[in-house]
Amino acid sequence: MFPELSIERIIHREIDSLPLPPESSWVPNGLSMRRSMPLTALVICATAVLVLGAVLTAREAGDAAGTGRRVVTTPLVNLPRPTCLRGGCNVYRNDAFGYGIVLPAGWRVAPAFRGATPPRGELDRVEFTGQSPDEWTHLVGLEVVAPWDLVVEVHDRRGTLPMDWSRADGCGPNPCVVGETTLSQSPAYAVSWPISPSQRMHAYYVVRGDRMLILRYVTGPGAEGPHGVTERTLQEMVGSITLD
Repeated sequence: MFPELSIERIIHREIDSLPLPPESSWVPNGLSMRRSMPLTALVICATAVLVLGAVLTAREAGDAAGTGRRVVTTPLVNLPRPTCLRGGCNVYRNDAFGYGIVLPAGWRVAPAFRGATPPRGELDRVEFTGQSPDEWTHLVGLEVVAPWDLVVEVHDRRGTLPMDWSRADGCGPNPCVVGETTLSQSPAYAVSWPISPSQRMHAYYVVRGDRMLILRYVTGPGAEGPHGVTERTLQEMVGSITLD
């Protein structure tokens, strides 16, 4: 009777029939084991890192698929955000005369003077106000600025220096405070003088080639104007101007 044959017995028989190389060529000795241990450990660590990375990637992808969010592998670029005065703001841009200025929320361009003839050499005049049309009033005369408003003027300079211009504006006959500052990286001549016992004119003169750019505002009476406007508010607006 023949012994029972099975696939396991056939495989074992075929393996046993294979010739083996000398024992010294495949049984490691102590020295070869010591040399191979660091390499083996390195291979095991690298394999573990790859496996762990694959597991985490698969888990993140699974989470993203489950939640519907997109997996972003590239760093996000932080874009600079514009800064505004007291929260919301808007920017007035005057391309004709090359300047822009940041206005607080609620500010607007005041109505132009009606029936008034601009002084000789004045090329442009824009008055900004935080008052409503019903609140806004102005005195007759182009030399007067409504208190707590900001005016930007552009003049034909005709070679006049800022110091001489400020004297003609009113700094000459009145005790005035003078100084220097920088607006949009351009030197500015800063002057202030009283125009009444309770009001004071503040003016900044910037030479723009053959033109003179003037920013001016009037403070008082009191330390605060309509809708909480203070001198600091007006100073921040002046400092926000950009010049082309």
